[in-house]
Amino acid sequence: MNEESRNWKKTLGAIADSFGQPLVAVLISLLLGAVVIMICGENVFTAYGAMIRGAFGNEFYLNDTLKRATPIIMGGLAVCIAWRSGYEAMGGEGQMILGAFCSALVAYYLPLPGFVRLLLAMLAAVVVGAAYSALSAWLYDKFEVTFIISTLMLNYIANYFASYMTNFVVKDPEALDINAVQTGKIAAEAQLSAITPGSVHWGFVLALVAVLIAYFVFKKTTFGYKSRMGGLNAKFALYGGINARRMLYIVLLISGALAGLGGAFEALGSKYRYIDQMIFTTGYAWSGMVAALLANFNPIGTAVASILLAGLSTGGSAMQRSTIIPVEVCNMIEGIITLLMSVKLLRIAQRNHKARKVLREG
Repeated sequence: MNEESRNWKKTLGAIADSFGQPLVAVLISLLLGAVVIMICGENVFTAYGAMIRGAFGNEFYLNDTLKRATPIIMGGLAVCIAWRSGYEAMGGEGQMILGAFCSALVAYYLPLPGFVRLLLAMLAAVVVGAAYSALSAWLYDKFEVTFIISTLMLNYIANYFASYMTNFVVKDPEALDINAVQTGKIAAEAQLSAITPGSVHWGFVLALVAVLIAYFVFKKTTFGYKSRMGGLNAKFALYGGINARRMLYIVLLISGALAGLGGAFEALGSKYRYIDQMIFTTGYAWSGMVAALLANFNPIGTAVASILLAGLSTGGSAMQRSTIIPVEVCNMIEGIITLLMSVKLLRIAQRNHKARKVLREG
């Protein structure tokens, strides 16, 4: 009976550790947001009600939220796959930027039938995202460069490269706004079309399919087990016949491919071109990381959290229109959630670093 009681306590402790911090982070952010709303002289329930209606209140708002959630889901999924395997990669933003940029160019310039161009554009995003992620794996493998440092620096390189190319090489000369820094508009036949007229595009459906596949592969197959062992305990993996170095590259290739595809969904299904800074300023990758942390790196939970975070943004715009509360309050709420969840991120990174250090020292 004592043993059974200890098992129950251990199980409850694990659940509290997994979900306690996310819940506390969300509650604290909402409470602080409520304080700001009251200082502004608005009723808290009126403001939050307007935000919820603006995110999910009708078909138009819901479609807007799901459209924004699509790249966040893919960015969060990329984080789930890398971090649950023990690799603290934070390069989703750079991979998403290059995926969006390359997919827009392929869809715009290739002289092929529209559907073929669309498929090749998404393939290009997958390839460039995977290749850019593999670069951070190579830096770690050859020089033991910390993932957090290398991937963060690579994000800036990707953003400045895409910005330079969009400004000086492939800028659309026929843009109505002469100050617009963007590539040419993708033809309708090469776009990710809406599921039904006026609804969210097919990229959202593909993102959900990717979530289900990732959940099955990393939860229910031996590959998922091997990936965790390869990243978190290389010596144990070696004794079990697992090639940890090979798993390093495979996991980060998959992670980068998903992030790149998320960028393609935004370019092909929402903007229909690449616009300078369109990924960098919107923070899709960082929102995806917060969603993954809130869901404890569970792919399905990450999709749900991504939709809620997207709703926070779209609902904030609606709240600003119907109350005196500026949209920055919603940005503040998400920022507080990010700040509080970053503690968990640092704990995980520190734990993994110590584990690898012990292994290196034998």
